[in-house]
Amino acid sequence: MGGFTRRGKAWAALALVTLGNEGCVTGHLFDAALRREQPISYHEALVDGDRLTLGYTALVTSDSGKVLARKERRVALSLTNLRRHDLPVEGFPVEHLADDSPLTGRRLALATEDGKGGGPAYLEIETAPDGRETRFVLHDSDAGPYAPFYSVALTRTSTAPWVYPLLPLGAAVDLATFPILLVFFPVVLLIGD
Repeated sequence: MGGFTRRGKAWAALALVTLGNEGCVTGHLFDAALRREQPISYHEALVDGDRLTLGYTALVTSDSGKVLARKERRVALSLTNLRRHDLPVEGFPVEHLADDSPLTGRRLALATEDGKGGGPAYLEIETAPDGRETRFVLHDSDAGPYAPFYSVALTRTSTAPWVYPLLPLGAAVDLATFPILLVFFPVVLLIGD
């Protein structure tokens, strides 16, 4: 570490102490920066032409499950796709709308699992014991019930931007402590770990 400044040495020491010396520091940095956003409750549902638009609250957590924030999100789902039973949950086509975009259309009642929607069209929502709303079924008197939609299809993952300036330092620490990673690093990047 002869070419490092005093600040660089301090960051490297901090990385080694806080992230541990088992495995690569770069990987631990990416794990710490992973953000998972999952819906917990629906508060608006409207039929707008041939799509269902939803307003919902999402919980943002770290990879370890620590709650970081709550966000209000909006999405649109095709009514044609909601009818299909053959679409996999992880591959369900979702149109993410701007968080402040107005939702227009025919407003639907949101009902609990008792099936009482209070109108000709409503969203029957299933709630898990911990309070998260895990799925819904759109009921329409004209078209009957649609296929269940699982909330996990709205899950989004991202990487916190603070990790990117630290990557050169992480790579330097990895190379200094585990030089063999230089050989395996490209393989891990290509096929994942």
